[in-house]
Formats: sequence, C-alpha cells, structure tokens
Amino acid sequence: MRVKEKIENIDYNETKEFFKNRAGKFKTDNPYAVTMYQDHNEKLVRERNKKEVQKLKPLLELSEQSRILDVGCGIGRWGDAISEKIEEYCGLDFSSDLIKIAKSRTEKSNYFFYESEVTEIEKVLAKNKKKNYNTILLMGILMYINDEDMGIFLEQLEHQCMEQTRICIREPIGVGERLTLKDFFSEDLNDNYNAIYRTRDELVHFFEEELFQKGFQIEQEGFLFQEQGLNNRTETTQYYFILQRWRA
Repeated sequence: MRVKEKIENIDYNETKEFFKNRAGKFKTDNPYAVTMYQDHNEKLVRERNKKEVQKLKPLLELSEQSRILDVGCGIGRWGDAISEKIEEYCGLDFSSDLIKIAKSRTEKSNYFFYESEVTEIEKVLAKNKKKNYNTILLMGILMYINDEDMGIFLEQLEHQCMEQTRICIREPIGVGERLTLKDFFSEDLNDNYNAIYRTRDELVHFFEEELFQKGFQIEQEGFLFQEQGLNNRTETTQYYFILQRWRA
C-alpha cells in the first residue's frame, strides 16, 4: 500500500522481519547491499556508498577525541568508513541479525555493537556503561520510526550528547509530499517493505522540539547526490543535515 500525505504508522515487527531476510542475503563481496539494497546493481551500491562517505565524512571533523554513536548502524557500513584514529565507535541497531554480522566484521577493540529498539537506546547504553558522544550518525533510520516515537527517540538521543556535539543525518525524503510504503511488495527486493518518507520540513519540525531547543542548530543541509545516475527514484531523494551544538 502506498499512502501519500496522510500519517500512517508502519509495523516494527514487519520491518524487523524484513531486515532478518536482508541479513540472510549478506555477501562478503557486496556487503553494503544488505542495507543499501540494489541487489542486482553492485556498481550502484559501491558508487553510492563512495559518494556518501566522500561528501559527509569530512563534515564530521573526526579526531582522536571523537566518540561516535551510530544509530541504525546495520552491519557497520559507516564504521568501515572511519579510518581515522578515534576514541570510540558504538553502533546500535534493532536487528539482532545485522548486529551479529557487524560484530563478526570488526576486530577493533574500540568498536562496540548492541541490539536496541529506538525507544530503548538510553537503557541499552546505560546497561553497557556507554555514554557521552560528540558525533552522532543517523544514516537512513528515521524512515523506520513512526511519528509517535520520534520525539521519544530524539529526546533519548540528546541525552547521550556531549555539550559540543555534531549530528549527521542522511535520510531519503519525500519530494513535495510525504509518502508511506506499508506492506508494499517491492519487486527489486522481492519482499514486503515498510518505510516513511517525510518531507524536509516535516523532519525539521521534529528537530525543533527535541534538538533545536537543546542548543542544536542546522550548520549545513542539502541534497546528497548531484549525479543524476545516483538518484533513481522520482518520489524520493537522499538529503542530509549537519546539526551542531556548541556550549562552553
């Protein structure tokens, strides 16, 4: 089902089942297709990943003091992209299957992966004695969170942020209007798919209450890909925000 403009919840259990199926398709020679899809176009997966990292990683301004929290980390794609020496990387994902793969792919002692629902990140991090991050990555996760849980998630996320923190958000957005796919069968993925493609303004509305009022502001934003070949959808497009908070 395709729902335009109207607010419609998606079923988290269906999404979990979808990613369990995706994890079963993991291949070491094309690992990122698990969460970037395009199963039959390995070249596009590699090019999109390359362009995304080239554009966004410099904006993170990583250093040896960087403490990175990657929510919706999948198999650790962005963990792979970080070649710089950092203090810590922590990846969270609600898919136990993806977390299992992520753990198997790294031997770095300062990399940690935990299973967590988006409304339970505070509890999961506290349980594992993890806190205080100055770099937050939200790479294509907001589309899987219902409106009613967005405020809870962003509030818990802000609690993990240090006084000086940068948040990098990369999200597919609806072009002109909100689009929800609910139990929508995708021929490309050969599976039912659930996702919410909000407009840019809808996303900013959520940021205003939970992040802007806590000192964050938009430092930079824009369309991720300029190359037409990397945008093969007409109703959605990849967009990014860099949010920054500076406090003495």
